[in-house]
Amino acid sequence: MPVHVEEMTSEVAVMDGDLPLSEKQVEKLVQIILRRLEEKKRDAESNREATTLRRSARPRIQIGD
Repeated sequence: MPVHVEEMTSEVAVMDGDLPLSEKQVEKLVQIILRRLEEKKRDAESNREATTLRRSARPRIQIGD
């Protein structure tokens, strides 16, 4: 069963003897994955903003006139 989450694609196969996940379990798993991806995105944006602020807070040094 192909599962596509934004930029992530994964192929999941159920073999004979394996118990497939219920629809409710799959939905819960998808929600957890989406939350984690959103957390990672927020963390990356926060880190990017902090880096930008640190760079803009540095004093400018002028050499010569």
